[in-house]
Amino acid sequence: MKLFTIGDSVSQGFMSLGAANTHRSYSTLIAEKLKINNYQYPSWEYQMPANIEDLLRKIEVSFGPDINGVEWPFAINTARKFIDQIEDYYERGPGHEDKKTEGSAPYHNVAIQGFKIADAWQVTPKLCRHIIKNPKDPKQANDNIFRFPHNSFSRIALKVLNPKLDPKYENFSQIGWLQYHAEKEGVENLFLWLGANNALRTIARLNINMTQPGSDPSPMSLSYQEREEKCWNLWHPEHFEEEYRELLTRVNKAMNKNKHKDWKVFIGTIPHITIAPIIKGVGPKTIINTKDGPRVYFKYYTYVPYEEEYVRSGGPHLTIHQALHIDNVITKYNEIIDALIKEQNCKVHNRDAFHLVDISKALSKIAWKRNDGNPTYDFPDYFKFKYPQVNTKFYHADRNGRLKQGGLVSLDGVHPSIIGQGLIAYEFLKVMKANNRASDTDLDWDMIFKNDRLYSEPITIMTDLYQLAQTVKKFVGPILDRYDCENPHESFLNNLVSLPLDQWDGYLERIFGRNYPFKR
Repeated sequence: MKLFTIGDSVSQGFMSLGAANTHRSYSTLIAEKLKINNYQYPSWEYQMPANIEDLLRKIEVSFGPDINGVEWPFAINTARKFIDQIEDYYERGPGHEDKKTEGSAPYHNVAIQGFKIADAWQVTPKLCRHIIKNPKDPKQANDNIFRFPHNSFSRIALKVLNPKLDPKYENFSQIGWLQYHAEKEGVENLFLWLGANNALRTIARLNINMTQPGSDPSPMSLSYQEREEKCWNLWHPEHFEEEYRELLTRVNKAMNKNKHKDWKVFIGTIPHITIAPIIKGVGPKTIINTKDGPRVYFKYYTYVPYEEEYVRSGGPHLTIHQALHIDNVITKYNEIIDALIKEQNCKVHNRDAFHLVDISKALSKIAWKRNDGNPTYDFPDYFKFKYPQVNTKFYHADRNGRLKQGGLVSLDGVHPSIIGQGLIAYEFLKVMKANNRASDTDLDWDMIFKNDRLYSEPITIMTDLYQLAQTVKKFVGPILDRYDCENPHESFLNNLVSLPLDQWDGYLERIFGRNYPFKR
């Protein structure tokens, strides 16, 4: 086998809150370039928890580029039907956890959204089935026409790790599958990229709940469910190092049984998540000198599209000191990864088997606001005169279908677009080329830009969505209060669409008036 991938949502091709466009993830783009014809990965009839882009295009087709106030209740009903269809498919239909997945399996890309480091060996199909069958709130399992499938994390993991529901694979983790393929046919190249979710929830919730150094027991000694109950969203470097060393030790052990003797592991670093456009820097800015040079930070960070006034009125936010703390912790993560790579290479007969792919450094150079509007990244030549140009701002297009900003990040404000995935592939190819695993770093950028519909066919209702968000922002607090720390990718929208109908009536009445259309 030429290529195997272990990772989280980015490696899975998670875009716009949906799992997953794996056929356009960085590893698939590289597999296509290297003419690897048998690179197997999951495909999804309906993406979980839901693909926002698909939903917005449905609304766009139905209501056009200019949605007036009285049309919004009808548009919201379209969203309800869309979400209900997904829930029915996975909780009662062909995507049910007890029904086998059609298609090629086992997979060569076993990346799974939401995975933290220890999940690579702790999460198994058996565990996923147990979680699905035993929801914390039994009401989650009921048919609710305004709710996503419950426990989408476990449903996705189950369908990736054991799509055929074969009993002999019920205890196979990501590491288990690596060992299986290494022993059966040999794995020449491994892409390994985990660790971002050990910090990502800080920006999903805009607070910090860090593991405490010296704690006994340590997070790694706890089960998956025990760790989730703690709702930690930032691992202390001490615990990160403990888990990452265990990860590389398990990878090394699996690869040492490899039929392919000249194997290599390409390891991605952890991005500084505070550059993700889902959060917006507001208030006065400050230049901070970091190890990678001067970087711009803001007094507060809150959700797009809100402003400083929203923070001052009590809206959720991070302060500059919290953002710096998160970034400093992640910088330490990457120093740990670099040191552990050197440590592992000493254990593999002193040869260079493990290689660092510094995605964090590349993304920090690409970041728009962090670099005060002057990204320092050296883009491929194709980008230099491509119009409209792309950047890391939150996506926006006008009613005429012209891209105004963004293009590198999908609509969830966290995960890369197809073009963004192309740049990640470009970074991996640089290191592969330096190690004689690729002849060059060329990618079919024409194809990549064309397949990225956010760029090639911009969504025309973004202006209306921003205006609606400004209108309803004072109602966001009660929704955030119902946030579920175990499912940060879906929690906000899940709680929004699953509000009791009497609360929905109140929200819509306050926004559109007492006699709004489509009132119950």
